[in-house]
Amino acid sequence: MAAEKPRRSARKKKHDCSQCENREAWEQVQHFQDVVENSLTGICIIQDYRIVYLNPEQQRIAGSMPMLGKPLPFERVHPDDLAYARENYEKAWHGEIRNVDVDFRYNSWETDDIPSQMKWIKARGCIIQYRGRDALLINMMDMTRARKLERMVSMEDKMASLGRVAAGLAHEIRNPLSGINIYLTMLKKILDSGEGSHKIPDIIANMQEASLRIDAVIRRIMDFSKPGEPRFILCDIREPMEDAVRLAAVTLRKAGIALESHLAPDKGICRLDPHMIEQVLLNLITNAAEAMQGMSGEKHIAISSSIEPSHVVVRVADSGPGIPPHLRSKIFEPFFTTKADSTGIGLSICHRIISDHKGYLRVEESGLGGAEFIIELPLAQEGSV
Repeated sequence: MAAEKPRRSARKKKHDCSQCENREAWEQVQHFQDVVENSLTGICIIQDYRIVYLNPEQQRIAGSMPMLGKPLPFERVHPDDLAYARENYEKAWHGEIRNVDVDFRYNSWETDDIPSQMKWIKARGCIIQYRGRDALLINMMDMTRARKLERMVSMEDKMASLGRVAAGLAHEIRNPLSGINIYLTMLKKILDSGEGSHKIPDIIANMQEASLRIDAVIRRIMDFSKPGEPRFILCDIREPMEDAVRLAAVTLRKAGIALESHLAPDKGICRLDPHMIEQVLLNLITNAAEAMQGMSGEKHIAISSSIEPSHVVVRVADSGPGIPPHLRSKIFEPFFTTKADSTGIGLSICHRIISDHKGYLRVEESGLGGAEFIIELPLAQEGSV
């Protein structure tokens, strides 16, 4: 009997420890469930293509339609986003991609009293283990309010840009138009007086010149608002760079500007329109040369390229006065210029072209003391055409 007491005591302690572990495990599960149930992110779990769990936020996003035990309601996805959403859903379900991120529009299901509402959804899907089996975990966030705010900010930016465009256009057209009105007044005086008819050819020539200036402004505006469609081909970035350097070399030499070229030894194959990239580089080189007009001392422009793992980097640097930091975010805006005889459209068009190539254009201070414009373009993926 004496030996039985220690055994009973040991069994009691083991039982108490087991109860303690069970209680801790239950508390952990309860804590996890509280976190999930009160999450600001919609969470649902899918097995066998049917929803087996969804938290309250997911139900709010989906609307009043009952979803448990049913497939995802793809019929409520916006038609323009449906194929994209289905494709990525299948990729996530078959584990082709570890984490699948998708943005799409979704028409939530409401009651008869509350009309349905189109929502912007950001979703992420991944494979997990749920009750011992593979399942698809989907997290969803309602981005509708954020999208509306983005649209409001974008609209304000567009209105501000429109104001700058209108002001710039008015300034560019007013001067030659005023000249035309002056010449018309002179013509009227000549016709009324019958004297000075020998001046008429010169007056007409001046009017034609002013008219051509207005036409040139309008053409530049059209080029900016509706640029040509890029004709993408697989091309080594060094080719348009070499063409731009060759075209600019003579003009720069006459202006007393030394042009240095340092191209990457390896090929940088990109999907690009070589003529448009050449146009961008020529514009940047021309701007650099104009910035150094009237400067004393040595003048330098350096154009270089380098190859990074995912992109190529092209740099156009000069030894000019540079661009103050507070203006660097504005120089790519339409009609913004610090030069008296410039329309301020050139850099906007350059930025537009690089954006069309899924690249980036920015400006920094160069090692030569002036400005350095940096272009980043993505390298072509294997198998791309």
